[in-house]
Amino acid sequence: MNTNKSIVKFNSKPTFNESNVYRLSELKPAATKLILEPNTDLIELLKLTLFDLALKQVLIIKKTLRKSHPRDPHLREYVVVETGKNYARYSGNKFEEFFTERIDEESYFQLKVYLREIYKDIPTVNKFKNQIISDLSIKNLFRNDIISSVFSIIKTNTKGNQLKKDFEDYLSYIDDNIGDLINNEPEKVLQILLFLQGNIFLLKNLKFELLESLKLISVESLPNNEYLEDWLWLDFMLDIDFDFSELISDISEMFDSIDEYFDFESSGDWDGDFDFDFD
Repeated sequence: MNTNKSIVKFNSKPTFNESNVYRLSELKPAATKLILEPNTDLIELLKLTLFDLALKQVLIIKKTLRKSHPRDPHLREYVVVETGKNYARYSGNKFEEFFTERIDEESYFQLKVYLREIYKDIPTVNKFKNQIISDLSIKNLFRNDIISSVFSIIKTNTKGNQLKKDFEDYLSYIDDNIGDLINNEPEKVLQILLFLQGNIFLLKNLKFELLESLKLISVESLPNNEYLEDWLWLDFMLDIDFDFSELISDISEMFDSIDEYFDFESSGDWDGDFDFDFD
């Protein structure tokens, strides 16, 4: 554990084990979600992984006008994914390779096609979950008995249940108070974002459009600015000339509607999509 970091504390807070809550600064959101809800479906885990990579600027998700084919005379609006500025230096976990090895710095893809291919590549949801558990070294938080092994049951053990409770208490407190914190203690909200990193996507009540006020805060003035040592994704968020709330609103909208990208029964023409990987 990096003892240089500290938990963002509150004047009034629920009782929790601080060493447990500290894990939120280390775990990627897909792993945190599995601890909170072991029965989480595959699509939700893929969502969290995708947006964590986007937040870290390993990947970029954006709307753009493209031709569906070189001979198509019309430009159409698509949601596309391409590599971000941190792609080349990012050393990810094996479960993230489904996302990072499908793309390179010379290519970009229609998001629907990209996600469909990732979805098809994953053998089973249990194998993907177990890969996350293995990669993040949290096997000791899940049951390892014969019944669980035989029936492929993924369920937290006593230690995992305590961690889950502490996570729930901490995240619920933030969810219940985030509005007041943004209005009255914006510096603390920035510290929370830096502490939670990709786990901010597990918050239910965070209204990203309210975070524009954080642009007026100097990161260097924060008591715990050591959080910046891990990722500098806040550089674009705090850019005065950059509309962070619009970006996050778009990402949140995609987050809410992304299920339809996996709906093979929908009216969408899956075989008619293009990946744009042409000259």
